[in-house]
Amino acid sequence: MSPLSPLRLPLAPLQLLSLPPLQLLAPIKAGVAAGMRDAAGAVGRLVRPSQRGVWSYPGRYYIEVRGVHGIGGEQVARRVERALEEHPRVQWARVNAPSERVVVAVGKPPPSEQDLIARIERAEVQEPVAPTEEFDEWAPEPRHPSGGAKEAQSLAVVAADVVGLSVATALRLTPWLKLPTEVAAALSIIQNHPRLRRLALAITRGQPTEAALPVLAALTQGVATRGGGLALDLIQRMALWREAEAEGRAWAAMEPQLVHGPQDVVAEPIVVERPGKPPQDTVERFAERSMAAGAAAGVLASPFAGPRRGFAVAFSSVPKAPGAGREGFATSVGQFLALRGVLAMDRSSLRRLGRVDTVVLDEAALRGDRYEPIDLELLGGADPERTAERLFGLFDPEEPLETRHDSGWVLGSLDRLELTGRTGQQAAARLRRRGSERVLGLARGPRLQAVVGLAPQTVPGAEAVAAAARRAGSRIVLATDRPHPTGFTFADAVVPSGRRLVASVRSLQADGAVVLLLSGNRRALGAADCGVGVHRDGEPPAWGAHLLVGADLESAGLIVDAVGVAARVDRESALLSAGGSAVGAVAALQAAPNQTTARAAAAGTTGGPWPSPWATGGRASSSPAPWTRR
Repeated sequence: MSPLSPLRLPLAPLQLLSLPPLQLLAPIKAGVAAGMRDAAGAVGRLVRPSQRGVWSYPGRYYIEVRGVHGIGGEQVARRVERALEEHPRVQWARVNAPSERVVVAVGKPPPSEQDLIARIERAEVQEPVAPTEEFDEWAPEPRHPSGGAKEAQSLAVVAADVVGLSVATALRLTPWLKLPTEVAAALSIIQNHPRLRRLALAITRGQPTEAALPVLAALTQGVATRGGGLALDLIQRMALWREAEAEGRAWAAMEPQLVHGPQDVVAEPIVVERPGKPPQDTVERFAERSMAAGAAAGVLASPFAGPRRGFAVAFSSVPKAPGAGREGFATSVGQFLALRGVLAMDRSSLRRLGRVDTVVLDEAALRGDRYEPIDLELLGGADPERTAERLFGLFDPEEPLETRHDSGWVLGSLDRLELTGRTGQQAAARLRRRGSERVLGLARGPRLQAVVGLAPQTVPGAEAVAAAARRAGSRIVLATDRPHPTGFTFADAVVPSGRRLVASVRSLQADGAVVLLLSGNRRALGAADCGVGVHRDGEPPAWGAHLLVGADLESAGLIVDAVGVAARVDRESALLSAGGSAVGAVAALQAAPNQTTARAAAAGTTGGPWPSPWATGGRASSSPAPWTRR
């Protein structure tokens, strides 16, 4: 039976048209039917457990594995690996716990996906699984970039927007079907007020409501406002879709370069436990204050303007611009970084860039393996030009500590040189105090001519990271094990690195800092609020990082540079939202009672989606960046 058959349609207006009534209604009926099918699919994805994520590359499978986080996660990982390796056509299997994926290398012909998934499921439930750790905004559930745009929530919201537009189109010709605008306003208030949203998530225990809220908001907005704002919302959702697609393509291009064997993928679970209460987001604080002020204004206006106008005045304070600005900027940055080959293992980290107030640079990530001469002390009246010429003639950056001889000159460690007279120990101590890590002696025959100070070379792109750190406007902290680091005079503080880096990050967080870390230390990257993982060619990736840049420190510099830009986007979006709220309140007071909430919603919708391209203009940074315009 047609969805429209129970309705008695007034045909008098239709008889004025040249088209027969049934021909006119056919597209509407088809659109509504398609919308209902899409809505059913969206709801089905929300209430039905999501399918297991699978991504394949010739000779390899990446399959989602559950239960590897929290207590007993390592035992689950070992059972899954053993179960898969028992298959005759599986060469090896390793669990990458940070991304919740098991990588399976297969032979020819490859086994079926269903067979591998069945083995994984049996291994997961072989023993009672301990409760997994709780995910939240600071430690979100892993979403592998190989999934691309195939995420249930994204599909459901886009489908809801399409359904809403279809329903809105039908309602244009059926004005007797109405839904109070206040219904959509109530859902919008819950979705945009931080405490109300967290309360709804706590009552329903998380994921279903988190996915359902934007879907219900889109559907009710389409019916109540007859499509107002849905087209703009659909544009925003499509931007998220494009970001996910770009990240999926980046993963497909980079995976063969990252994974060569089981040693490149195996990674133990990363414990993410932020010490202390996280600092309140400035955007959330603005939202709470704005909506509190709007509620007070609505209460004061109700006795004079009526309850509907009072509600509309309160609703006009719902801030949509800050969230839209943050999302727009994050999607732009995410797409650009994906084009550069940066892998976003956690896309939510890009949404937290505006909250970062401390940038920690691990010195080990900025230094190379090779040494170079940085300091020189001449002894005994040695000729400077002749000594420098012989030094660079003998020095080999490939093997800097090897002893080398040429025409009576010798370069090597002081304890390996056969010297008479000066030993150079005092000069070596002075060089070390000035920042040299290693020292060499240059002798002519048995007499020492000079003492040379060596330090690791700076890797390409390190200067870009340092310059970006200066521009970011955040506190710059250098993580190093050297007592007197040189070359990083811009740092505001120094903390221990190496095995103590995790403790250093947690100490900063305990003091209220939101930390971006550039390092190759997996555990420290997982502990940071935004971990930018680096690794050199031939080394395993820094699994546990939110963003993987490999050896491309220029991309790391762009991410650090984006910290200051994201903070400016948040501030300017808040200003835009305040202006939109004022316009919405005035429009609500001047409109007819049955149109007040719609007018207030229209003002907020108009101001909401635009701050990203506007607020990321050329004023955001003192130097050009891909997301700034000149």
